[in-house]
Amino acid sequence: MLKPVAHPDSEPDRPWPSLIDEARWPSTRDYVHLVSQMLGKLRLALAPPLPQWGHASLALTPRGLTTRLMPIPHGALEGSLDTVDGVLRLSATGGPVRTVDLVPARPISQVWSDLTAALEDLGLSVDLWDKPQEQVDVMPFSLDDRTRDYDPALGARWLALITDVHALFDAWRSPFFGRSGVNFWWGGFDITVALYNGRHATPPAGSNYLMRHDLDAEHLTVGFWPGNDEHDPMFFGYLVPQPPNCAAYQVDVPSAAWAPTMEEWVLPYEAVRGMSNRDEVVRRFMDVAYRAAGDLAGWDLADHVYVAAPPAPRGQG
Repeated sequence: MLKPVAHPDSEPDRPWPSLIDEARWPSTRDYVHLVSQMLGKLRLALAPPLPQWGHASLALTPRGLTTRLMPIPHGALEGSLDTVDGVLRLSATGGPVRTVDLVPARPISQVWSDLTAALEDLGLSVDLWDKPQEQVDVMPFSLDDRTRDYDPALGARWLALITDVHALFDAWRSPFFGRSGVNFWWGGFDITVALYNGRHATPPAGSNYLMRHDLDAEHLTVGFWPGNDEHDPMFFGYLVPQPPNCAAYQVDVPSAAWAPTMEEWVLPYEAVRGMSNRDEVVRRFMDVAYRAAGDLAGWDLADHVYVAAPPAPRGQG
């Protein structure tokens, strides 16, 4: 199994909040999700393409989400969602900054209009698709005049939670000898860690445009999803391509099981969040998925472990 890097100087675990018991969480979640999709559209329009949509993801910051650096004529642009100040921020090379207010919550059409106006004010002409992706409700941003609700305290709790999850994922993947990454996916509103073994894969027949360019490489993905109106929050894991016998595979983690309707191993967030050893349980869940990559998908697990990681320099030149 992967032996993650330890962080002995880190602070004690902070409590993970309940999400399903918060009346304003669904509206807060949906508002942040739609705003993050706007940043994702910006990233898609400006970032150079990478395999498996690696260019499309967002990254965490201590204050929210960022597109990271994106090339524009004569410089670079960064878009960020700042949950502390309650703004979308566009920062360009040379110092120009434009902000879009998010608090108090406004109709999505107003946020979208202000965002596109801010880009124009920076002298940028960007072709942005204004429909949400991977959602049942695909009302264009420009037409969505519905009243929105956002609780900044719940937004802060969500950010603290996925920051903890990011740290878990990042440490767990650290010994993997191969391409890996921790990414925030604005389409599904989930954070994942993916491990790639370097082999090509053939997407299933009938795969849509997104899946054809996501399922063309063998990989293991583990993630956290805060749920939606139909599903409670969960950790999940799956292999691409999906090997046979996943449903019967031994999952020795409390409350974890194969979810046939989702075709993923699932660990309910509510079952694990209050455990005193919750980090250990999540790591065990990830280890099960990694073990399955060897047992079911034929990965050479030993060959993918980075056994000679360099020590911290600590003053060495």
